[in-house]
Amino acid sequence: MSKREEKPDPKPPAQELTPPNIIRVETALSRYPVHRLAKQGSMSIEIRDESEDGETLIKWEVSPSVNYGQPGPLAYKIDTLIVNRRIEEASRPIPKIIKLGSLRDICEELGIGTGESVNKVKNALRQNASAFITAKFCYRGNDGSERTLEADFNRYSVVFTGEELPNGRKANAVYLVLNEIFMQVLDGAQTRPLDYEYLKGLNPSSQRLYEILSYRIYAAIRNGRPHAKLVYSELCTYAPLTRYEDWKSVGWQLSKIHAPHKESGYIASVEFEEIFDRDGKPDWVMIYTPGDKARDEYRTFSQQGGPRTLHVDLPANSTLASLTFDEPPQPEPTPLERELIARGISRRTAAQLVQRYPADRILSQIERFDWSKAREPKSIAKSDGGFLAEAIRNDYPMPSGFESKADREQREAAEKLKKQQEREKAQQARAAKHREAELDRKAFERWESLSAGERMAVEAAALAATDDDIRKNYEKSPPKFKRPFLERIRQGYLRQVIEQEEPARKKEK
Repeated sequence: MSKREEKPDPKPPAQELTPPNIIRVETALSRYPVHRLAKQGSMSIEIRDESEDGETLIKWEVSPSVNYGQPGPLAYKIDTLIVNRRIEEASRPIPKIIKLGSLRDICEELGIGTGESVNKVKNALRQNASAFITAKFCYRGNDGSERTLEADFNRYSVVFTGEELPNGRKANAVYLVLNEIFMQVLDGAQTRPLDYEYLKGLNPSSQRLYEILSYRIYAAIRNGRPHAKLVYSELCTYAPLTRYEDWKSVGWQLSKIHAPHKESGYIASVEFEEIFDRDGKPDWVMIYTPGDKARDEYRTFSQQGGPRTLHVDLPANSTLASLTFDEPPQPEPTPLERELIARGISRRTAAQLVQRYPADRILSQIERFDWSKAREPKSIAKSDGGFLAEAIRNDYPMPSGFESKADREQREAAEKLKKQQEREKAQQARAAKHREAELDRKAFERWESLSAGERMAVEAAALAATDDDIRKNYEKSPPKFKRPFLERIRQGYLRQVIEQEEPARKKEK
């Protein structure tokens, strides 16, 4: 494994660290992504993991609204800085209706202008409210127990100024009406402390790293460990971020995300150990050394009622959860497993599918997938690997117009045979035409070589050998047509004579 280290930034002048303004965020839902962090485009948010026996351990899918779009960076800021702040300030148990303030108040709190931004904030709130979540996962409750959430839900509804609240009153500001499932998680999950003012000053990607990394750094300091670890592929999944496989792109991407944390002193340094994930793709373990700000946060959080022990739940599919750098290499995937891996299925899931389902079923669904991918790519609603795995598990029926490999090979063989027969027929026709021309030439040359007496004998023999009806027609024909008629009879006769002579000549040779 190769080891890399980001070049340290010039050390900033010594400065007194501002005491953290604490906000406590639940650790159940907030660990999973809802928003794309890039300013443009869209990103599918789908996380799945299964046990060895095929049981779903983690399922997290976010379906954005068609009308309002996928929640982006502004919606993320509203959720993490405004909504979470109001929830933090609310009493316990969490009330169903929470007041955010006017759209202008929200803009000012976010530090953005109140012109066009008002409408952007309004749309971002709608994006958050309409983001539909399908979830199944376990989390640790605030009483230390392990709990399970399996549900399909929106987190909250939004009521704008002048609209009617569930209690019948007119809203005098922007309010959220929390979903019951969302409220149960907020009331029952553990929380982790974050520095609210620090969050506000970070760009979305760096903020998300802080949210994911903070409790690992907190636990590392609490347990006297010098480092906190995070795997690059997991950051890309849970942020979410575009995952790269070459170090140059990875280093460029992470240097921008790490920069504000190194400048603030939250991270003292970062090292990278290159590994490979379950599918054999390049990956990196990021090894963070906590900086002065992180240690200052720990002291403040501990003094102000932070948790005495912070349990770090690694995702079920975490590389760190099972990472042993000296472990023996896994067996090489079978040819059928390689076919699945090549189409986006993880190496472990591919092995499970091959063990669980008949090979002909898997091959049939691979054919179906390839056919749909080539002709109807929009029919693959999920990621390639997710779609194909579900197709194998549920034995999807073949789509209209689908042609299996066996049927295609049979059709192509029939078409090939037909074309070959047509070519042979054309060749035979050309050969027959050539033969006819050759016989005509030889008959003409034979006639030209005969003397007058021999010609009379040939014409007499031709008339004698011809069909009775043809001979009668010749005899009845007008004088001016007799000579051409006789020439045709004689030419046919000479051709027959030549054809009969040729086998004998070939035998003599």
